[in-house]
Amino acid sequence: MAPLDIDLNKCIGCGKCTRVCMKGNIVVENKKAKETGKGCLECSHCVSTCPKGAITLIQSEESSGPFSNLKKEKIFDGGLITDADLDKLFYAMDHGKGRCEFFVLEGSKLDAFMETVWNVVKDSEREKPLIKEWSEWRENHDMLQPNPVLWEGKQVLFIFADSDDRAVIASNRMIVKGLDLGIRGFHSNLIMLAYVMDKQRIRAHFPAATKELRMCYVIGHGRRMVEPILKPIMNLFSGH
Repeated sequence: MAPLDIDLNKCIGCGKCTRVCMKGNIVVENKKAKETGKGCLECSHCVSTCPKGAITLIQSEESSGPFSNLKKEKIFDGGLITDADLDKLFYAMDHGKGRCEFFVLEGSKLDAFMETVWNVVKDSEREKPLIKEWSEWRENHDMLQPNPVLWEGKQVLFIFADSDDRAVIASNRMIVKGLDLGIRGFHSNLIMLAYVMDKQRIRAHFPAATKELRMCYVIGHGRRMVEPILKPIMNLFSGH
């Protein structure tokens, strides 16, 4: 089964997904996007950039992309990433040129933000299995079970940019720098869905932002070495 579910009724053939796919797994034919079969990395870049929400990442037990196992185990060590390491990460992502804006929410600010996300998406429970899972977790609030949206993550990094291409470049640089800093994370499609559904309520948590929210990642220090998971992406750029 293909890792991507592309709704052809929503797809407008704009080609944004083809430009951000690091593996060349998507092409546009007859004004509709389709997978080429070259292998999906499950990075969710195409999901984030699709202006019509036509692409969904299908995650199953058989998923084998470098990001596929991130949330199937305890991936974070529980500690917060320091401001010093975040500054290093931000500089690596944009080299201080101001083409992107980066924000990290944690603690009570993250709690308040996630409550806003819940209020925005909760009525879509029937359509999105993850929202249903989150609803059940909220009702039971079993502290032994991780939040199905954040898992053990205590910080969320948001990338605001003028274009999808800028955000993708920044996120790729984040992955590379993360190898040095022991930082790992996963993209949150659900948070991005909330932004699409009610941009005004989500943006209220970022009064200093002047650009558009393009991507967001739940981040933390890896419980184990990050390189085995991110190395396949590095190989794409080295030609191995």
